[in-house]
Amino acid sequence: MKELSVFIDESGDFGDAKERPAYYLVTFVFHNQDNDIEHQVAKLEASMKNAGFDVEYIHTGPVIRREEIFARYSIDERRKLLYKMLNFVNACPISYLTVVVNRKEAVDKVSLSGKLAKAINITMSAHHDFFSSFDNIIVYYDNGQNELSAILNAVFSIQFSNVEFRKAEPQRYRLLQAADFICSMELLRIKRDEKRLSKSEENFFYKPQELKKTFLKSIDKKKL
Repeated sequence: MKELSVFIDESGDFGDAKERPAYYLVTFVFHNQDNDIEHQVAKLEASMKNAGFDVEYIHTGPVIRREEIFARYSIDERRKLLYKMLNFVNACPISYLTVVVNRKEAVDKVSLSGKLAKAINITMSAHHDFFSSFDNIIVYYDNGQNELSAILNAVFSIQFSNVEFRKAEPQRYRLLQAADFICSMELLRIKRDEKRLSKSEENFFYKPQELKKTFLKSIDKKKL
C-alpha cells in the first residue's frame, strides 16, 4: 500500500487585509511514506541540540522577526537555526506546491473562500496522476483556521476517495515545520519581487542575493 502524507501550512487570514498589497498562501508538502526520513529528522535534532538550541518548533516567521521564544537568540544564532531548517528541507525526499490568492481579488471571507477553493482544486487536478499513484492520502493540518479546514475537507474529499484528515501539532511533525518554512519563503519571494521586504527581513537576509540564490533557488528544486 502506497501512502502519501500531505502537510499543510498557510500564511494570511480570512479577516480584513492589514496591508496592501496582501496575499493568502497555502503550502502543501508531500511525503511518500516509502521514503523514510528518520535519519534526516535525527540529524536535524542532533544539530540543534549540539548548537545549544532548546526549541521544539522552528517557526520561520518568528525566527526572522525575533519573536516568541526566538527573542532570546541573536541574529547570528537565528540565522544558523534557519539554515538548519533549509538543510533539512534540502535533504528530505519531499516535494511541494503553493497556492496563492491575491487579496485584491478577494476582499471578504466569502470571496476568499471561493477563490481559494477554486485555486486548490485546479492545482490538485493538474497533478492528478501524481495523487492517483497512491493508495491512501493522509492530510495533516493544525486546524488553525476553520475556514481553511472546511475548504481542505471539501476539496480533498471531492477529488479523492482515499483521503483521511488528521489534526496535527507543528511541535510533533518536522514536516509541518517544513511546510511553514516553505510557505514563509514563498511569501518572501512575493515581497522581494515587489520590493517591500520589511526592515527585519532585510536585516536577517543581509548578504547580497542570499534570499534568492540560497533559499528560494533551493526550495524551487522541491516543487512538484
